[in-house]
Formats: sequence, C-alpha cells, structure tokens
Amino acid sequence: MELSEKIIYLRKKTGWSQEQLAEQLDISRQSVSKWESGTSVPELDKIIKMSDIFNVSTDYLLKEDIAEPEPEKRMEGDEERLQQVGSQSEEAAQQAEHRVSSHEADSYINLVREVAGKMAFGVVLCIWSPICLLFLSGISEYKGILTENAACGIGLFILLLFVAAGAGILTFYGMKLSKYEYLEKENVRISEDVHRIISAKKEEYAPVYSKSVVVGILLCISSVIPLVMSPFFITNKKDEEFFAVVSVCILLIVVSAGVYCFMRFGLVQGSYDKLLEEGDYTRDKKKFNKATGYFSVIYWCVIVAVYVAVSYRTNAWGSTWIIFAVAGILFAAFEGIIHLVCQKKN
Repeated sequence: MELSEKIIYLRKKTGWSQEQLAEQLDISRQSVSKWESGTSVPELDKIIKMSDIFNVSTDYLLKEDIAEPEPEKRMEGDEERLQQVGSQSEEAAQQAEHRVSSHEADSYINLVREVAGKMAFGVVLCIWSPICLLFLSGISEYKGILTENAACGIGLFILLLFVAAGAGILTFYGMKLSKYEYLEKENVRISEDVHRIISAKKEEYAPVYSKSVVVGILLCISSVIPLVMSPFFITNKKDEEFFAVVSVCILLIVVSAGVYCFMRFGLVQGSYDKLLEEGDYTRDKKKFNKATGYFSVIYWCVIVAVYVAVSYRTNAWGSTWIIFAVAGILFAAFEGIIHLVCQKKN
C-alpha cells in the first residue's frame, strides 16, 4: 500500500473529511487532496504529525511493505536520556550535541536542494575564468591575429569578471546556508522518527547520486583525450603547440561539467549525511576535519599561486597543468599523515 492510499485509509477510518485533516495539520485542503492523489508527498514534519494524529508509526506511513498499521511505541524522553547517560563514557557525555528538530531538518534539506545547482554553477564560472586568457594568448603567440598586450588585457578582464561572478554566487548562496554550519562541525542529535525519514529519503536519492558520480568521473577522464591524442594527428610543431592550448581550454570546459555533477548532487547527498552523521560527517571525521581545515585552504591557495607564476614565467600553459595533478597526490599523502598523527594522539 502506497503512502497516498494509507492517508486515505487512516483519514476515513478516523471519520474525517479532507478539510478536517487539513485543519489538524494546519494546511490547505488542496494539499491533502494532492497527497491522496499521489501528485505530491508530505513534508517531513507533516509525516511525523500524521503519525501522532493517527497513532501509527512513521515506518507504516513510509514503507510500502507494511500493510497493517501498528500503534507507535515511543520511548519517554527522560527514560531515553537516562539510558544514554548510563551507557555513555564520561568523555562522550561531555560532548556538546545540537538537537535538530524535524522542521529544522526539513528546511535545511529543501534549502540545499534549492541552492545546490546555483552554487555548482558558481564553481563552474571560476573554472571557466582562465579559458579566454589561455585561448587569446594562444592566438597571439601562434596565429599572430592579436597583439600580446591586447590578448592579455582582454583575457584578464574576462578572467576577473568570471571569478567575480562565481565568487559572488558562492558567497550569496553560501550565506544562506551559513546558519546550518553547525551540522558540519558539531555533533548533532535527531529523534528516531526523523532519523528514519531522512534515511528513507537518502535511500531514495541514492540512484540519482550514483549516476551523477559516474557521469562526473567519465567527464573528468575523457577531458584529457584531446590533449593526449593531438601529437598523433598533428605533425606541424607550431600547430601542435596551438592545439595543446586549445586542448587545455577543452579540458577545463569538460572538467567543469564533471565538477558540476559532483557538486550539485553531492551537496544534496551531503545534506543527508550531515543530518545522519554518516559518510564524511561522522563524529570522528568532524574531529579530523577540524585539524585539516586550515591546512587545505592554505595549501591550495599556494598551489594556485605557484601554477599561475610558473605558467606566466615559462609560458607553457599546455604542460604546467600537471602541477595540479602532482599537488592532488601530495595533498592526499599529507592528509594521510595528518590522519595517522590524529589517530596516534587519540
């Protein structure tokens, strides 16, 4: 039995009309009608409220394989707290926990879904920013269509424009999410009902996230094909060097598409992981991230500065991109060392 059918069954069993149920839930009758027709799904807090009103478990409402309603058995708050305190060590008991309500969790998930695509596009703009400078520099160097000064001037202007737009988008929507930063840094606590519902939503979203990861990986791998294959088809040295510049531009465009997949769908997946304290947001991982947070910011700023300095110095844009590949491997090694040090201290 689907959720829509269960709502109809429970409402009629209670003897209510759609208007009466809507009044109990503080919503419009049209919302109840949409739920019962299956055109929309109730929000997280409404599902919990219905479980209270009809005295059934949230499992019964959410899981299609449960056909008969069972009265929900809830543990009293004081008993639950006493059991947890009795089982926790003194150190764990001292850890601060931020209690997250069902409304707060639902608002956070909806906000992330709303801003994920926009923030991913902001990152894409930052990746695109050097493309025009690279392309115009290649035209100036190998085709002689533009002067070097004109190419640098136009390219730098567009670079700064794209970076400003991307940074503005990330800042604007990042500020909207800033009030939920505690989910990433602090230990959180949600009720058993909310945990079940978020787990069900995460399981439903898993296929979408898996496909986005596969597409992102394929795009990133395929991005180097033009750069690797160009020497086999171009014999003229000058044309080969110009095509290398063009290949780097293509590489950045294709990689940006892969990054968009990773970020847009990864942000939504991350919202579930943060609330459930799973994946990269377990309590142990949060401790580790605090230790490496500042290091990663400083590290990548230095790498970008080195890349720009070396590329301008040597004018070898077609090959200096390897700096990022080497930097990525070294970063993973540094993170591993820090992780071992933290484990040893613990």
